[in-house]
Amino acid sequence: MKQRTYLICIALVAIGLILALGFGLTTANMIVPVVAVIAGIAILTLCRRSVTEVTEDELSTILHGKAALSALEVTIIVAAIGFAVLMTFSFTGGTGSTLHTYDNGSIRVSYAVLSAPPDWKPLYENSYLIPDAANLTGDDLLAFDEMFAEGHRIRDTTRAFGAALGAVTVLLTALYGAFLWYYNRKYGA
Repeated sequence: MKQRTYLICIALVAIGLILALGFGLTTANMIVPVVAVIAGIAILTLCRRSVTEVTEDELSTILHGKAALSALEVTIIVAAIGFAVLMTFSFTGGTGSTLHTYDNGSIRVSYAVLSAPPDWKPLYENSYLIPDAANLTGDDLLAFDEMFAEGHRIRDTTRAFGAALGAVTVLLTALYGAFLWYYNRKYGA
């Protein structure tokens, strides 16, 4: 196989992966993209082995290694900064709830999620009026649940994304260390 044919093979596999991911997302079936990724890796490995032209020399190998290392370093730094910022946001600020009673026996329950100081601005505000506090209904309880759940979701998304960035940072750093150790032992450096 020539180098040009190999590049066409890469493009076809990439298109197949995009289609498989799109199909998996629209049908809520993540098995399809996983199988497609495994099949794509296998196809690219077979195609790479059948390339007969010289594709690399020592200089291109060194340049690829330096580019990969620089990309890894930048990714780790950006992910670590993202982790710190998102975690700081998700654990600072505050929440507050209030009860206000009226003369007719009704109660207004309010809930707010506030940004970090010094500018305490509401990120989320909602309230619910209980017309008859002595006779709570299922709708009243459902409204409370929705009000508090929506408020908690404000920080849950950033906390989850920040945790994912932290996990990626640790994983990439650990993989880099493991591969560095492996190649140092293999080549005696």
